[in-house]
Amino acid sequence: MKDVEITSLEFDSRKIESGALFFAIKGERYDGHDFVLDAIKKGAVAAVTQKKMAVEIPQFVVEDVRLTMAKVAREFYGNFEDITKIGITGTNGKTTTSFLVHSILHTAERNPGLIGTVYYIGKTKVKAERTTPESLDVFKLISQFKNHGAKAVVMEVSSHALSLRRVDEIHFHIAVFTNLSQDHLDFHHNIDEYKKAKMKIFSLLGENGFAIYNLDDPVRESIESMGLKNVVTYGVKNRGIVSGEYVQNEIDGLVIDVIYGDRRYRVNSSLIGAFNIYNIIAAFATSIALDINIDTIIAGIEKLQSIRGRMERVVNNVFVDFAHTPSALENVLISLRKYCPGLLLVVFGCGGDRDKEKRPQMGAIASRFADLTILTSDNPRSESPEGIIRDIEKGMKNNNYKTIEDRREAIRYALSMKKENDILLVAGKGHEEYQTIGDKKIEFDDAEVIRECIESL
Repeated sequence: MKDVEITSLEFDSRKIESGALFFAIKGERYDGHDFVLDAIKKGAVAAVTQKKMAVEIPQFVVEDVRLTMAKVAREFYGNFEDITKIGITGTNGKTTTSFLVHSILHTAERNPGLIGTVYYIGKTKVKAERTTPESLDVFKLISQFKNHGAKAVVMEVSSHALSLRRVDEIHFHIAVFTNLSQDHLDFHHNIDEYKKAKMKIFSLLGENGFAIYNLDDPVRESIESMGLKNVVTYGVKNRGIVSGEYVQNEIDGLVIDVIYGDRRYRVNSSLIGAFNIYNIIAAFATSIALDINIDTIIAGIEKLQSIRGRMERVVNNVFVDFAHTPSALENVLISLRKYCPGLLLVVFGCGGDRDKEKRPQMGAIASRFADLTILTSDNPRSESPEGIIRDIEKGMKNNNYKTIEDRREAIRYALSMKKENDILLVAGKGHEEYQTIGDKKIEFDDAEVIRECIESL
C-alpha cells in the first residue's frame, strides 16, 4: 500500500475535495459504498469501508466504519480535553435545556458553542441539519468553536446518535438526562431499547465527569443503579441537590424559587409553560457542577427570552411548539389551558415512516385536553397523510375534532375559528421550515404560515 497524504476527512461524497479520506457509512436511505467511485473522481485518496472494493486507491476494511470514523476524527481534529463538553439527552427538554446552559456559559464568559436541533452556534449561527451530526461533523464543529476561542460546548445528544456511535469518542465532562417517554420506536423497536440507547451517555463521561438527572422521572432508578461517581440531582416533586418550586406561572413567563443547599434563589424566566421549571433547574444543576457563580447562573437563565419553535408566541394567543410526542403534547396543552379564558384549539399531525404507536395516543391527549382539534399532515414522507390521520383518529375519544389534510388550510381554518380569548397551538414542527412529502422537501414554516393567514383573513 502506497503512502498518501490525508488533508481532509469526509463521509459525504458530494463534499469531497482533493486529498480526502472517504468513509463509506451506511445510512437510512443510502450506502456510502455505492459512492466510493464518485468520491475517487472528486479527489479521495483513500477509503474506509466494511467490504473490499475494486478500486485503485488504498482502502481500510473494518468491522464498523462509524466507530473507525469517530476514532480517526478524534486523532485528526484533536481530543479537545481542554474544552468543557456538556451532553444533554432525554425525550423532552433537550433543546431548551441546551439553550439555557449555553446562555449561562455565555454570561460566564466561557464563549460556548452549541450543537443542537435548531442551530449550530459558534462565532456564527447556522440552521442545524440534524440534532446530533455524524462524528466527523461534531469534531469539525468543535474544532471551529475552539479556533474562535470557545472554552465549552453544549450538545444535544439524540438516541440515534448514541446508537450510531456519533459521540463514542467524545469524553463528556457533564452528561444530563432530562426524562424518558415514548419516541423513536420506529428506530429502537421498543421502549427498553430506546432507554438503553439514552442511558449510554453516562458511559461516555470522562473520569471526573458529572451526571445530572431528574429525580421525578422513573428512569432515576436505572441511573442510580449505575453507581456513578459524581452526580447532581434535580427535581420538583422529589427534593434533589437542586430543587424548584413555582412562585408564578403566567402567559408572560415563570417565576420560580430554586433551592440549593440551605438557600432559595428567585428566578424570573421569560420561558412559557410550567414544564419549563424542569429545564431551568436542569440547567441550574449543570451549572453547579461546572462551578459557576450563582448570580451568573441566574443572570444567564433570565437573559434567555425565547427559543425558536419551543412554545414560541407568534402573535397574541397563537403558539408554535415542536411537541411531537404524547408527553410533550400533553405538557404543552396543560400549560396553555392554565392561561386560556376561552377555548383551547390545537392543530397537529404525526410524521410518516415513524413510530405509529404514538399516533392514537396523541389523538387521545388532544381529545382530552383541547376543546377543538384539527388533524392535519406533518412530514408524511412516504406514507399517505390520510392514513396517518386515520391512525390518530383511533385515539380521539370525543367528537371535538375536524380533519383538514392540507396543513396550510388547517392553520387557516383554526385561525378563522379562534375568538379573542381563545388560544391556538400549532404543534409538531416547531422550528422546522419544510414539509417532507414523498422524497421532496417543500418549504413550510408554521410561524410564517400563521402570519400569512392572519394577514389574509
